[in-house]
Amino acid sequence: MVEASKQVVVGLLTDPDLPSRLARRLGDLLADELARHIDNGTSWTVGVIADPFEAMYPDHDYLIDKARERVRDTEWDLALCLTDLPMYDEQGVVMAKVDAAHRIALISLPALGGIRLRRRLADLAVALTAALQQQRTPTLADDLAKRLPHTRVDRGATDDTAQLRYTGAAGLPRLLGGMIRANRPWQLFVGLSTALAGALAGTAFGVLYSTIWQLATALGPWRLTAATIAALTTLTTWIVAGHGLWQGRESTGATDTLDRRLRNAGTLATVAAGATAFSAALYILALAAVALVVPPDYLAEVLHRPVRVHDYLAMALMATILGIIAGAVGSGLENDNTVRKAAYSHRERERRQRAEQLRRA
Repeated sequence: MVEASKQVVVGLLTDPDLPSRLARRLGDLLADELARHIDNGTSWTVGVIADPFEAMYPDHDYLIDKARERVRDTEWDLALCLTDLPMYDEQGVVMAKVDAAHRIALISLPALGGIRLRRRLADLAVALTAALQQQRTPTLADDLAKRLPHTRVDRGATDDTAQLRYTGAAGLPRLLGGMIRANRPWQLFVGLSTALAGALAGTAFGVLYSTIWQLATALGPWRLTAATIAALTTLTTWIVAGHGLWQGRESTGATDTLDRRLRNAGTLATVAAGATAFSAALYILALAAVALVVPPDYLAEVLHRPVRVHDYLAMALMATILGIIAGAVGSGLENDNTVRKAAYSHRERERRQRAEQLRRA
């Protein structure tokens, strides 16, 4: 048992990308947070190591086992391991797994959701550290339940293990939001130069041609909305199907089926969110271009009536729709690897490849 007034070293072991970035920021403030919330005279030190521990061979081991193996030879007193892999079982989404005997906790970042992620991670890290530091194995689940009132704590196979889940029905939507955040959909189109060029060309066509203005102002809001949804659906479907992001059936096992469905849902939601962000940016550019290029007097002559503000809004939206369609066609010409970075199925294949390389080494 850790005694008061003793220095305790808390280690943060993280996957690459988002977990590593969050861990570095958490490491800067965790010691102060622990001192403020755990008033027992302990002096806290926090260390951070970025290492893809989830790829350790054998690949079929549980993540908590891989984390335990990775930190076994460190000088850490406690270890919090952060991964961007979703964790779930027949009972639902798992936010964290705790092994009090080895003083390790595994945190699944996607389960924390896509908003207020830093704050939620900090609160969870403090609660898990406090429970592990006390090392009262028989009452581990009770301690965690008191510190995390909106979390359901399930006892594991033994008294020194536990799993944390959110109460209520928010677990799966929160998990999907976290998977989208981990994939960073706003960066999906940054490297798609061909799609971007096509989108800008299509938008420019809509901005400059008077026939498009007349069509945009003639359509009602419902038709414009339906056209926008259809264009976004086309772009999303084109990217997912054209670059092989959808993972087909690999086995008949229930766990594999659930895993595949969740990865596909995360990939589809990521691409849809990226397409929406891309289209919103395109709309802002189109609106600025329409306002700059088309004088109100000239537009009134084309429309044969007085100009209203929503005419410009409709024109910009129609130009954006044309740009989205052109961008969808251009995305089909992009390199598959550039697009597949947004897919959880692709990330899973990369992990398996790393595991195989480690096995052969």
